[in-house]
Amino acid sequence: AYSIVFSGLMYRKRWTRGIYWPCDVARTHNNHPYRTKLFQNFDVQTLRLVLIFTLQGLFKHALTEGDKIVLSALAGSYDQGVYALAASYGGLAARLLLQPMEENARLLFSHKRASVVREKENVDDEGKGLSTSLRNLEDSYCFLVRCATYIGLVFAGIATNYTPILLRILAGHRWGASPEASEALSAFCVYTAFLALNGMTEAFVYGVSTSGKDVTQLGIAHAVVGGMFAVVAPGLVAERGAVGLVAANCVSMACRSLYSIHFATDFFAKATRRERRSNFELISKLLPRNAILLAFALSYALTNVARVRIYEEGIVSGKNVVVVCIYHIGVGVLCLVLCSV
Repeated sequence: AYSIVFSGLMYRKRWTRGIYWPCDVARTHNNHPYRTKLFQNFDVQTLRLVLIFTLQGLFKHALTEGDKIVLSALAGSYDQGVYALAASYGGLAARLLLQPMEENARLLFSHKRASVVREKENVDDEGKGLSTSLRNLEDSYCFLVRCATYIGLVFAGIATNYTPILLRILAGHRWGASPEASEALSAFCVYTAFLALNGMTEAFVYGVSTSGKDVTQLGIAHAVVGGMFAVVAPGLVAERGAVGLVAANCVSMACRSLYSIHFATDFFAKATRRERRSNFELISKLLPRNAILLAFALSYALTNVARVRIYEEGIVSGKNVVVVCIYHIGVGVLCLVLCSV
């Protein structure tokens, strides 16, 4: 609403009071081939980028709504309800935690990319001084991707075994006792890990892209991934219902993340003129340490045993629900502390 009102006021002032929009000075020359009313007031390159971003935004919206289209066409009403419930609660982490991180990361990458460009303009022929800004950009990228990966591991390795408690608190006893709903929400926890990785890696692509070619290539990659989703999703939905659809989304996010990481390695390889085989060094910086992966694997096993032995058996035997939940949550807290040490 704000953008509509603001644009309306600016256009009204433009036509009634003669306010001119920013334009490219070189294109205001009378003999310039772009001497038209449109190109006199707008930069052609900027318009081209705006068009590319608009088309890509529409395509990403189609990809976002594609899972709902597949589910409504291939699944029953119960599976649609389970998926809607899991998507509502499972998407809270993405909206409240991951999205602000991605937006700030995009601004950070763009700022550091501008620093690289300014330093490159002032550097001598030998390239001295350029490595500092590039190193800062690379270190920031690796650090933020690792942080997003750790957040995803918390959801995939620990939170997956606490979805029955969450559903019991937020949606009531009926949904908390539903194995299908708990399984779908657990699948969304795993999906959150892929969302975290994809969001942070794509934030780098959008932050450092300076030409329409880079954005167009990303759009092509999204189109290919959308085609893969259209092929994989129907079979998984027919076999596993809502969980199968979440699995198809995980495959899509994994493929998109791989392309974004490829873009980052190619970007740093060109900027530093290093050999392709050294790109594995960058990828190794993005991966969590083996000890952390082992800790999360053990945490998943322990919380899974606690869910079966403490929570489910306690509920069946008629024990106090609050006490059972506290014991089960206590195991998860201890595992989280173990992973953070």
